[in-house]
Amino acid sequence: MKRLFLFLIPVLLFSIMAPAMTVPASEARVLVLYYTYSGVTETLAQNIADDCGGTLLEVIDHGNYPRPESQTTYNYANNERSQIDAGNWPEIQTSVEDFDAWDAVIICTPLWNGKMANPMLTFLHNHASKLDGKQVALAVTSWSSGITSVVNDAHNQLPNSTFVGYPLHINYNNRSNIPTMASNWVSTLQFEVEPVEAVKMRVIVGDKTFIATLDSSTTAQAFMDLLPLSLDMTELNGNEKYNYLTTNLPSAPTNPGTIHAGDIMLYGRSCVVLFYDTFNTSYSYTRIAAIDDPTGLAEALGTGNVTVRFELAAAAQGGDINGDGETSIADVTALIDLLLKGRNDYPAVADVNNDGELSVADVTALINILLSK
Repeated sequence: MKRLFLFLIPVLLFSIMAPAMTVPASEARVLVLYYTYSGVTETLAQNIADDCGGTLLEVIDHGNYPRPESQTTYNYANNERSQIDAGNWPEIQTSVEDFDAWDAVIICTPLWNGKMANPMLTFLHNHASKLDGKQVALAVTSWSSGITSVVNDAHNQLPNSTFVGYPLHINYNNRSNIPTMASNWVSTLQFEVEPVEAVKMRVIVGDKTFIATLDSSTTAQAFMDLLPLSLDMTELNGNEKYNYLTTNLPSAPTNPGTIHAGDIMLYGRSCVVLFYDTFNTSYSYTRIAAIDDPTGLAEALGTGNVTVRFELAAAAQGGDINGDGETSIADVTALIDLLLKGRNDYPAVADVNNDGELSVADVTALINILLSK
């Protein structure tokens, strides 16, 4: 058994530390970042986001550019670019705390006077360190000029980012082809993603326990850091329970279109919402988790206010397989021993990933607990 144990450990460690996979843009978590002045770049960004299932984020400028577009606008932008070259960056209204929630960022920007539009250039300057190591792709709109200087601006501002694919260029003559060109371009993009093991959470209502899968976003991570957590949740609209936390969480709200029973969302930056019905919505939320099987959830929650407890499934059991009061490599040995014996009467604590069965996946989950210490 000892030899098998020594063989299994490196195999399991390899499965945990597996190399990144290359996937199409539609299978990666993509932020579509855009600045628009006339609306053309916004149209391009929306088409790209639709094609890759990405999250849209608009860079908002300081609001002082002369409108509508005129020679005065170009003169203003030229003077501002001279200030940028001298190290004086203009104000913008958009900031991102971090980009951990996304595997890649697609930058959509107009060309101004042969160079990258000042607001997008400023955003990249302000966030360059946060984009270190991040995969980025570039899409540019212009009237007729080539985009070489815009590409150079992007590389200069993001020297430590990894540029993927060729830059997409939309000029005046092919604006009518934006949907087709965007779709064709997105289909060429391939991004590396890190394999992510699903993290399970218990959602406990009275004597009923539901298992939820946490999202892989920074919002879910921040929520996970608060666990275990008991919330007194207020009834609303006959389809949800909510609670305002005493702390804000990072957020990247989008409109999901449809809410599903069992969705656990963040509204704003502090309101945790547990939905128990499926319906269409026009509101925007940041996803935290989703209950794997919401059967019986509505009945358990009832029609009034209710206390709901959230706790990590693995942490709730602790991984203390041998019962010595601590989680250590000895518990991995004990868990492998249970697997080799094929016991059907294994203790509940051995089901580390809480999927209802004893398997090698539980050993992987236990090693993850040890590595996180």
